[in-house]
Formats: sequence, C-alpha cells, structure tokens
Amino acid sequence: MTHSPPAWPAKLDILLLEDSPLDAELTQARLATLDCECRVTLVDTEAGFRAQLRAQSFDVILADFMLPTFSGPEALAIARVEAPGVPFIFVSGVMGEEHAVEMLKQGATDYVLKQRLQRLPMTVRRAIGESQERRSRIKAEGALREYETGFRLLVDALRDYAVIGLDRNGNILSWNSAAERLLGYRADEITGESVSRLYALESTGQPAGGVDEVRLSLDGALINGSHVRDRWLTSRTGSVFFASMVTTAIRNDEGDLIGFSKIIRDTTEERRAADALRLAKEQAEAANAAKDRFLAMLSHELRTPLTPILAATTFIEQRFIDQHAVLPDGLSELLPLIRRNIELEARLIDDLLDLNTISHDKLSLELVPMDLHAALEELIHNARIEAADKNLHVEARLNATSTHINGDAARVQQIVWNLLRNAIKFTPTHGGIVVETSNPDADHIAVRVTDSGIGIGEAAMPKIFSAFEQADTSITRQFGGLGLGLAIAHALTLRHGGDLAAFSAGDGQGASFTITLPLTDAPIAASQLPLESSGGNRPLRIMLVEDNQDTMLAMVTLLNMSGHSVEAAANVEEARALAVDGRFDLLISDLGLPDGDGMDVVRCFVQHQSAPSIAMTGYGMDDDIRRCRDAGFTAHVTKPVGFDRLNELIVSLTAARR
Repeated sequence: MTHSPPAWPAKLDILLLEDSPLDAELTQARLATLDCECRVTLVDTEAGFRAQLRAQSFDVILADFMLPTFSGPEALAIARVEAPGVPFIFVSGVMGEEHAVEMLKQGATDYVLKQRLQRLPMTVRRAIGESQERRSRIKAEGALREYETGFRLLVDALRDYAVIGLDRNGNILSWNSAAERLLGYRADEITGESVSRLYALESTGQPAGGVDEVRLSLDGALINGSHVRDRWLTSRTGSVFFASMVTTAIRNDEGDLIGFSKIIRDTTEERRAADALRLAKEQAEAANAAKDRFLAMLSHELRTPLTPILAATTFIEQRFIDQHAVLPDGLSELLPLIRRNIELEARLIDDLLDLNTISHDKLSLELVPMDLHAALEELIHNARIEAADKNLHVEARLNATSTHINGDAARVQQIVWNLLRNAIKFTPTHGGIVVETSNPDADHIAVRVTDSGIGIGEAAMPKIFSAFEQADTSITRQFGGLGLGLAIAHALTLRHGGDLAAFSAGDGQGASFTITLPLTDAPIAASQLPLESSGGNRPLRIMLVEDNQDTMLAMVTLLNMSGHSVEAAANVEEARALAVDGRFDLLISDLGLPDGDGMDVVRCFVQHQSAPSIAMTGYGMDDDIRRCRDAGFTAHVTKPVGFDRLNELIVSLTAARR
C-alpha cells in the first residue's frame, strides 16, 4: 500500500511584507503562475504585519529584507512567535549570501533575489510542500502513539518513512514496506531481531557498535520522550545513505512503557544540499576576505603616489611664500586644481572602503558627547570655500537650542559633508544652499540641507539611498561620481540611532535632506572642546620610515623646510638601527615595507625612544587603524596627507614635550 504526496491546494493565503508598490505588483504577477488561486494580503508596517498574523492564518509569508521602518529579520522573529509553522521566504534585492545564511539559521525557509523573481513560484511550491511534509510527519508521529489501534495500517501508508516497531528491549516487532525498500530486509527476515542489526557494518566495513547506538537512542527516548539521531547508514545491499532517525517511547493510557517506534528517513539529498550551502558559505567568506585584502592593497597602491604629488604642490607654494613672491597666473590656478583632484580621488577611495566596511557590519564608532553646532560651523565654512567656485550662496540657519548628541565626531561630519558635497555638486551656478537646524521635539535635533539644484524625480526617490545609484545614466555622465555618498550617509545615520530622509518636488525643483539624531544630556568632555592654538612649530628630530623613494624625497624636503632634522630609513632593518642608536622626538612610518611592516618598526621604536609616533599609510580600513593603535602608534593618518594637516598633528603630539 502506498501513500501519495499531499495534494496541491486550490487556494493559497499569502502575506506579503513589501513597501514598494512596483515590487509588490511584480511579486503578485509571479505568484499568479502557480496552479491555484493566490489571495495576497499586502502590508508594509510592523503594526499591519502583526495585525494580519493575528487576524487570519496564512499558508506562506513573503517578506522584503529592508523596509523604511521595519526589517525582514524583525518580521521573521515576529512570525516565529505568531505563526511558527508558516513558511517564511525572503524576497529581496539587497540580500547578500552572508545575510541569507544567517537568516536561514534563524528560521527562514528560503530566499529569492528580486533580480531572479522567476524562481519565486518554484520556491513557494517547495516551501508549501515541505510545510505539508512537516505537518504530515507530526501527524504520523502522533498517530503512532495510538500504537495498538492503528499502527500497522498507518506505517504501511507512509511511503518515504521507514517505520519500525520495537519492544521494550529494542527487538523489532513490525517493519513497513518503506523500511524494506530503504534498508533491504524483508519483514519476515528482520522481525524478532535486535534493531542493532541495522548498524551491523559501517560503509567502511568495520563493526559499527550497534548495541551502544541502540541503548543511546532508547535511553534518550525514555528520558525525553523521543531521541533524534542523524548519521550515515549502510543498507543490506551496500548502498550508503544519510538517515534522519527519530526514536519515540510508546506508552499506554496509564503511562506504562509498551515499546518504541523508530522512524527513519533518507535525507541524503538534504545533507548534500546542506554541505553545498556550508561550502558556499565558506567560499563566500574566503572571497570576502580576499576582497578585503584586495581593497586594502588597492587603497595603498592608489594612495601612495598621491602623497608626493600633494607634497610637491605644497613645496612649490611654500617656496614662493618664503621668497615673498606671488605665484604666476597659470601656476596659481593649476596648483589648486591638482590639490582638488588629489582630494577627490582620495574621497572616492574612502567611499569604497567605507561602503565595504558598512556592508560587512564591521564599522566601529567611537561615540562620545559632542556639540553638533560646533561641527557644523567648520563644515559650513569649508562648504562656502568649495561652493565659491560655482558662485553658490551657502546660508546657515542654526536655530536649534539643544545641540548635544552622542556621536562619532568624524563620522557625524562625514554624514553632513556628504550631503553638502552632494548639494554643491548638483546645484547649478549662482544657486543656493541652506543648512538649518531645529529641535522637532525635546529629544531630537534635525539638520536639513536644502539646495536649488536639479531635484530628484519620483522614479529615483525609492532608491536614493542605494549604493551605486544615481537618478539615471545621464546624471552619472554629467556629474560623475560612484553614487556612494548618500548610501554611506544613510548607513552612518542609522548607526547613530537617527534617520535620514529625502524630499524633492521633482526634477528641477531642488532637494532637501533631513538628518534627525537623538539628543544627549551627558556633558561634553574637555577633550571635545575647542583648544587654543599652541603657537608655532619648534625644530624636531624626526625619524621617517618610507620605502617609496618619491614619497620619502617629498616628505624629507617639506619637513626640512619646516626646520626639522630628518633621518630616513627605507626598510625595517634600517629603521631598527636608527631607533637603537639615535635620539628622536617623533616617528613617522609607513606600514607596508619590503622586509616587514610599520608594526615591527614602532615596537622597536617604543623600546628605545620616549616619543610619539604617526602611522602614515595608504591602508585606511578600520582594521588597519585598530592594528596601528594596538601595535603602539600614537596616531594614524591616511595618504595622501596634506602637509598643513600633518604639521598640525605633529604640533599636537609634541606640544606636551616642549
């Protein structure tokens, strides 16, 4: 007697969590290809999601991974509580392999990328089938507890499950047709034998210790009601398969033990799929690690040539200043042009590294109380300088009365600067930009950046904070850029517990971006308050370690021009010799060296010198900065380094030693 698989239902009730009307329409179009009536309930908020789960039962839940006010992982957690038996499938356009594996671990049934939406019907069908199979299995195990009234009829109807009835000592009492097909023994050959015979030989041909295996499963069922064991088995015919085995204690109405049932299912395909998924995860992790290494090396190789170029422009300017001469007309325009383009390339490299760090959830923030207005004043000053090239008017309306937030000062400035840079970039000549602050309520401060630029079309608005996205290809051709600034600003704002919203009346109508951040009552530490200038620079004995000859020449020249004496080393061995024999006020060292790295240099330096140290390198990822600090560097700067900025850092690090 055979048992047919569950029939495909005539109607499916589907709960769809999706905030994009277009994506919802595309999803429903794919669902329409299923051979049944699909009744789709669409929600886009947590409240709506909870309400629908409580109002009715659903056959399957489909959820986007990221929504404006709600997320797929949160929905998954709710569904596991409110509707634990309902298949949950992610339908997302931004879900990477790493997130997918994590969601599957947390209970998701499957996931489908929006770019491959044609897989959705097949995935839904499989999920429904597996759900029906789980319910069938639970029902079967429940029925088995009524052993004396219907066990024999039931087990013969289970086609894919070997169901074996055992007495209290583990001897076989019953053996269904699925057990015969799977394990190779006829019922009359195996009845009365110990179930340990199933473990007679491993696939290697060695004794399998069946008696111990049986005792473990029976004792586990006695203590816990059932015992689950997954392992490789070998059938009588020699075929090897991966078995999922459940041993259940059978008791009568009085609670007395009358025997056991053992259900065995061939899960070889599932095991191979799990192994393949695990291998894919390992390969993805290895690929991500390789990508991180590549990005770090790419950053170093791209940044290193920029430092001597930037230093050369500073050298030329300084020579004219020292001679009290005016730069020639052509040169006075070319030097700022060179400087701007070097800074532009450095910002592009920073954006790529920031995006990679954020996407891997490796971004570390140093949150401290800070005055947001103080940070804005410097940014607005810099924006006015940059906007002057386009004759843009930058107006500040800092009206907020409560301005203290808990933030990472560098990252908060990066958020606002990305918005200001965006406004300058997309606002035509003679346009205007307004930066204003307010307190929308007693607990928050809002910063709005409004421009009179090209605006944002309705079609572009939903993806305005997506990485590598700009409104259309013509904008990319006209204005350039990678489309990362807004994505990074949005991610950083969320990490600060805030929100970033965009508004535009349409193409040509300008745009505004509003950052909302929570306020803090904590006092600002003294180190966060503005410091008085420490005066001029004094001559220092500086040890410079740099293997790039162009960079070394430029740095030595500029440091000498500032009155410092410099001893240079091109590798770790030379640097160690200098550290042991010399006396220095400061170390400036590259990280990537031919016979080691800057970490080796600073460890030796701190053993022999009582002076601060600066890591100056093209490696600019958070892990690189953390490693520098752990090794003993006092400060870290990323190439290309403006000499004014480097000089300020030198003064600040050596001021206490004067």
